[in-house]
Amino acid sequence: MSVIRSLQSVSWGSRPALLSVIGVCLLTIGVLTGVIAMMVVNFDQRAMPLAEIRLVERSDSVGQNPAISSSSYSLSTAFRNVANSAVPSVVSVSSESGWHTHLWSSFDSDEMVENEGSGVVITPQGHIVTNYHLVEDSRKLQVLFADKREFEAYTVGVDRATDLAVIQVVLNSEETVPAMTLGDSETLQLGDWVLAIGNPLQLNSTVTAGIVSAMGRSMNIIDSDFGVEDFIQTDAAINPGNSGGALVNLHGELIGINTAIVTNSGFYEGYGFAIPVNLAIRVVTDLIEFGEFRRAFMGVMPTNVDAEFASALGMNSVQGVFLDQVFEGGAADNAGLRPGDVILEIDGHAIDQPNQLLSAILQKRPYSEAQVSYWRSGKIDTLNLMLLGQDHPQVASWLLEMGYRPTREIMQAQYLDQWGVVLRDKFEEDETVYGELEGVIIQRVTRQPSIEYLEEGVLLEHINGQKINSVRDALKELQNIQEVARFSIRDQWNVNRMVIVHSLDQ
Repeated sequence: MSVIRSLQSVSWGSRPALLSVIGVCLLTIGVLTGVIAMMVVNFDQRAMPLAEIRLVERSDSVGQNPAISSSSYSLSTAFRNVANSAVPSVVSVSSESGWHTHLWSSFDSDEMVENEGSGVVITPQGHIVTNYHLVEDSRKLQVLFADKREFEAYTVGVDRATDLAVIQVVLNSEETVPAMTLGDSETLQLGDWVLAIGNPLQLNSTVTAGIVSAMGRSMNIIDSDFGVEDFIQTDAAINPGNSGGALVNLHGELIGINTAIVTNSGFYEGYGFAIPVNLAIRVVTDLIEFGEFRRAFMGVMPTNVDAEFASALGMNSVQGVFLDQVFEGGAADNAGLRPGDVILEIDGHAIDQPNQLLSAILQKRPYSEAQVSYWRSGKIDTLNLMLLGQDHPQVASWLLEMGYRPTREIMQAQYLDQWGVVLRDKFEEDETVYGELEGVIIQRVTRQPSIEYLEEGVLLEHINGQKINSVRDALKELQNIQEVARFSIRDQWNVNRMVIVHSLDQ
């Protein structure tokens, strides 16, 4: 305003005065222009950090910000997709009785923990694989799905030596449950991403991520004669309650059953262990079909090969397992293996630890063939041998010589889906009704329309005329019956009745 007023006050008749005024105005304008320019530059410099912050906002960030790579975005998407597809097939398993879990406590502890864990659905008919140590000594099992559906479940079969068990939920005739896709644990490599899914610390449907940090681990934590440990080690967080849950790859495939942790506190400290799915499926297939695991035997006692041992043997590299003993009449002996041989491969898979040899044999059926690559006296050779079963007389003989007494696990309750019943062995309290009569109790009739006059709580004494003393006896008898079975039952009033039961598979 002062400049404008100065211009208006100047007389146009005075030319020198006018030129002076114009000069002053131009000088003033120049100074003002410079000041404004400096202010604009300083403002832009102060505004630059704000512009950088706006670049990492959620809108259209992928593909525009070099800090967000396509690979990290794909990994996040993979985790999300795997979780969405796999979580519905992982269940919470709770047992009525307590269970001892040395697998989850410190090695020096005998504490008891909550009788809750996890399981993985492997068939639409409701077969679930879980850990033996979760369901041992249980009389009643409850299964809770991620969608909040809850079912009763019963034991199909257990194997203490691998710490595996199969249970089955009771479904309606047309009902199915989501089963998880099975992967191949042989394809796993160190550093592969994996997700652990389970129900740790009563937090249902929990997903954690990590990598495969080791393979073929043996921790000496399965308390059983001829126990086999061939664990996948992972740093995905695993805690009590994850036991029996799923370890999956980025394809959403089951590649392990979470089983144990190494800890001094009883909780996750960085190392978790899972049973490889290839071993698990071999075991649970037998449990479903036979109610027990029928394992193969090679007939050897292997020991580790270290650098000093390999040098003494004249080997160029440290590999394989040394055969300390080869039992006479066993599969290895019959094929020509001798004490002092070093097993290098089984069916083309490298063997570097005794537990890996045991696991490789365990994954094969009795009386099947195995190709063995071995080192002897400076040469590598290959042979085929036929594995033997525990029922083979020679195998039974040397097992007894070693002090091994094979015992069948007590199967207290069994859901026989094909026949629409749940059977269980007699308890002491049943003697108040049935005294010392032998048989099994029909605990539940799951599909009443298919069975006439059959009631819960009655004693099943005979099937097709054969005496039944245990659930295993019933399984063995029904295994050979295709369509119709004759149940001889006795009720609490001591009334004997013959009931015709039709198979639901027909």
